[in-house]
Amino acid sequence: MENSQKKKRKVKDIFFPHELDNYSSSKKEIEEKDISIRLIDKLQQERKIEDTQTESEESITVITSDLKERWIKKAMTINKKIIILLGVSFSLIAFYYLGFVFLAKAEINITTKKIEMPFSGVVLVDTNVSSIDFNKAIIPGNPFIFKANETQEFSSTGQGKDERKAKGIITIYNNYSTSPQILVATTRFETPDHKIFRLDSRIVIPGATTKNRELVPSTIDVKVTADKSGPDYNIGVCNSPDCKFTIPGFEGTSKYQGFYGVSSKAMTGGASASVPLVTSEDLKDAEDIIFEKVMASINQDLENKIPEKPKKLKVLPGAKSSINLTNLSSDASVGDHRKNFSVSVEAEIKVIAFDEDNIIEYIQEIFEKDRDENYDYCQKPELEYLELKTDFSKGTMRMSVKTNQVVCHKLSSEEIKQLVIGKDKKELNQIFGANLGIKDVEVKLWPLWIRKVPNSLDKIDLFID
Repeated sequence: MENSQKKKRKVKDIFFPHELDNYSSSKKEIEEKDISIRLIDKLQQERKIEDTQTESEESITVITSDLKERWIKKAMTINKKIIILLGVSFSLIAFYYLGFVFLAKAEINITTKKIEMPFSGVVLVDTNVSSIDFNKAIIPGNPFIFKANETQEFSSTGQGKDERKAKGIITIYNNYSTSPQILVATTRFETPDHKIFRLDSRIVIPGATTKNRELVPSTIDVKVTADKSGPDYNIGVCNSPDCKFTIPGFEGTSKYQGFYGVSSKAMTGGASASVPLVTSEDLKDAEDIIFEKVMASINQDLENKIPEKPKKLKVLPGAKSSINLTNLSSDASVGDHRKNFSVSVEAEIKVIAFDEDNIIEYIQEIFEKDRDENYDYCQKPELEYLELKTDFSKGTMRMSVKTNQVVCHKLSSEEIKQLVIGKDKKELNQIFGANLGIKDVEVKLWPLWIRKVPNSLDKIDLFID
């Protein structure tokens, strides 16, 4: 609307008064067109000035808004830092307070004065008694017998020859006389190709008979074995006119043609080959292996089958008998043609075990008359066993025992707690320094800023060595 009003101004509003005076009435013929042009130029200049003013105002407004936002953010950041700082300060104050009230704790480690009391003596472990005899230095023992048996198969390593002789049956003819003929065992019979077979046993060949004044041969079947081993003596049937078993012992006599043999079946069984052989080393090695196996089984029983309740019993190396083999056998002998063979063994071992606490009880009983009443046994002694002599037939074991029994000065945990409650380190030093039974003390207070032992017994951890 402001621009519309400016366009309606008259000429005299556009030109200054002195400009109008310079023109005469004769020049009023200036065309309205020129005036309009100048008017337009003037209006454009004014518009530019107004636009420039408007842009400046907007820029100032933007700058002012940006500065405001920055100040607001900065103020918020400062507020956050203040809040965090206050929170941390409050937490520290609260933690510091809790350290005195709830988190306070004291740990006190006391090392007492100790005295070593040496012991050396002989103790008898007897499986025939049930309680300690302090006067005779005898403690009860526990006898055990552990048995085990093992069987294992092994392979033979030797090589032998499987040499077998062919066997068969021949029929012997007596075509010589009516008298019987005796042949001893191992009598030779020879084939046409000079292979020798021998009689397995003594025989009597029946005498021949006569018929129409002619001799009728008699016969007898006998078992024979080849003179040598091998497959060459596995011969076929020999009963043709050209194949007869002759008797070399009759050669050169009339009986040579009168006594002979034939076979209706082949000779079989002759062989010669390399075969596995069980050697003496095979059996010895197998026995050693099976022996170690049965010993391992017994030792495993020693570990697992010695009772642990009510107390674990002590088994010394010298408290074990030597292994007793109750059986050792094999299904093969030296020289057997066997690829595999087995060995079995049964064994047992005797053990005398004892409760080590019985020895400690006996030693402490010996020390009773010399022990200061202000000291008490505070450590389990390490026992050394020497010169063991075990008699398993009687169930006894005699041994020398050496040790150092430690005694500690007596202290009461409850009394010490009552003395140190609420005390600072200076007061603690005075309390502990006045106690003759204390060798060393370490006091730890937590949190680090507290300087006194808490006032609650529950917050005091006391350890006495």
